[in-house]
Amino acid sequence: MQEEFKKLLQSLDNDDLFVIEKLAYIIDFIRPLDVKELSDTLDAMEHVRGFFHSKESVAVSISDAINLWLIDSKTSSNITTLGILSRDGFRHETSERFYNKFLPSPPKKGDFKYLFATLFSKANDPVWVSAIEDAKWIAFLSAILSSQKYSQKVKDHLFTEFLYAAEILSIWIASEEFDENFIRLDDTLLNRDSAFIALQRDISDFARKVQAAKIDLESAEMDFQHIQVLIKQCSDQVTSLKKKSINRGISVDLTYELERLAQIIQRLKDVLELIKKFDTPESYPLLVELFKAAVQKNATRNSLYAIYQQNIKILAKSVTNNASEHGDHYITDNLRQYIRMFLSASGAGAVIAIMALIKIFILQAGLSEAVQTLLSSLNYGLGFVFIHMLGFTVATKQPAMTASTFAKAVEKGDKNKADQKKLVELIIQVNRSQFAAVMGNVILALAVSFGLAFLFMRFGEAILSSSQSAYYLQGLQPYPALLFAAIAGVWLFCSGLIAGYFDNRANLLDLQGRYFHHPLLKKILPNHTREKLSRYIHDNYGAFAGNFFFGILLGVTPFIGSLLNLPLDIRHVAFSTANLGYSTLHADLSVVEFLLSFVFVLMIGFVNLTVSFILALKVSLMSRDAYFGSFFSFLKLLVMESLKRPHHLFFPPKELKEEE
Repeated sequence: MQEEFKKLLQSLDNDDLFVIEKLAYIIDFIRPLDVKELSDTLDAMEHVRGFFHSKESVAVSISDAINLWLIDSKTSSNITTLGILSRDGFRHETSERFYNKFLPSPPKKGDFKYLFATLFSKANDPVWVSAIEDAKWIAFLSAILSSQKYSQKVKDHLFTEFLYAAEILSIWIASEEFDENFIRLDDTLLNRDSAFIALQRDISDFARKVQAAKIDLESAEMDFQHIQVLIKQCSDQVTSLKKKSINRGISVDLTYELERLAQIIQRLKDVLELIKKFDTPESYPLLVELFKAAVQKNATRNSLYAIYQQNIKILAKSVTNNASEHGDHYITDNLRQYIRMFLSASGAGAVIAIMALIKIFILQAGLSEAVQTLLSSLNYGLGFVFIHMLGFTVATKQPAMTASTFAKAVEKGDKNKADQKKLVELIIQVNRSQFAAVMGNVILALAVSFGLAFLFMRFGEAILSSSQSAYYLQGLQPYPALLFAAIAGVWLFCSGLIAGYFDNRANLLDLQGRYFHHPLLKKILPNHTREKLSRYIHDNYGAFAGNFFFGILLGVTPFIGSLLNLPLDIRHVAFSTANLGYSTLHADLSVVEFLLSFVFVLMIGFVNLTVSFILALKVSLMSRDAYFGSFFSFLKLLVMESLKRPHHLFFPPKELKEEE
């Protein structure tokens, strides 16, 4: 350590180095080799502290130079932009980061981004910087900035910059007053005395009064209290806009703007707290927190993955709102709902058996692969839309909807961890609902396919030849059927996102009003009919889109596999059941072989449901800033609860039956 410290002092004594280069040598000296072992780093920080407290000429000159750099810096612009979403949106941010990866922007005078990029250039710097306690950083940074010649000038400059940053942030908040997206949700924002405008006025008056009269901040306590009330009103306004967006439509752009506005309001609160406690021991932890955040943001300044994660989170919030609103319809709590779910799924099973028969005829028609893919996709897509129009339920459509309800109902605990006990309770409720739906789909799909196959054999030709039957039965074998079932599970998850997106679009565009006032419909339909039609289209817009595109995805998957020369296909539990029914009467199957094939079908259903549910739950939790927690602790809770009441996994609780 002593030898390394001597080398550091020799480097710092070089007059040809700029001040930031000397600071880089200091950070290199204290940077640990292992981020988990910080004892050497703490010792190194003590050596640096002792050097600056010694008041040697080299230490004094470096400290003076650092203070002069701070005086020349535009601290206000750095504070206002640090960690705040870009006003230009994700596209601009992504292209900017991509360009900076290969051709970084030149340093600007007083630019904190360049400072942190130079000092903390290692990927693991945020880890050890965050691990060192605040008191150590306060002592270390205070020693480096201990210039007697410029310390007061630095304090005056920083205080002025904090005031200016508060003004800039308040102007940004006020500028959102006339955002078209926000006005659509709440036109009271146009009122002269809205919270956004009132906050900007008060902060501007406060900053002018403080700078002109140099008043004591303690005497401005009433001003702080009034400003804090206005900030609270602004935060409440953002919360209100988020709630209204659920029913009035939310786009990705609107979600982005709401997130950015919430960040600006929070940053303004932090800056005002710094102003209030300026140059007191209470302000030091706030400054260190800002310093650590700057190091963290610096590590991902050009990261495309970080901006991708941020984008996904914003997108998740925008598409899961309406999904969570519909998810309650897929959860049964009592016997009546349970029977209704079974009957609804049974109707879907009957329709799917007919869809599977149409698919068989399409494959037997000897059409080109492209035409075959088009007809199969339309068969799936229009068939699922027809099932929805009849009010029936496809079992595998449940997870993408119920997962959002899960995430919405989850009570977050410490550090945004999900309440796993509540998750287990919801899992049990959803499992019995899905059991009822799967049984309805499977039983009717099997019965109808048996019946149709029997009728064709009795009054016409057999639907399948023996070789075709063997082909369909072979397609139910666990490998590769379960892999194909996982692909179908991914498409089920995507269909849920599509449904959520189009539900949001319906609200965003006010489809009900557009169709009701459509000039052509006005000419051909009376008012009451037009009103019913417009409401029906509005309410089912997302479901139609989700079902149709789900069918398209199922239909094109084998074609994509053929183009890429990959063994890609899909397996869906209801269609696999129907294929089993058609194949059984055309093949010489024993009872054991039939039951084994039926078990394979149920395995396909399990994979369909599990994959789509896990993906949907992950996105829904992400959109609400929650995380699942330990999977093993969750599994333990689920097993314990299942052993206590195993029948509740498949049937409604007894007490609810008695109530019914």
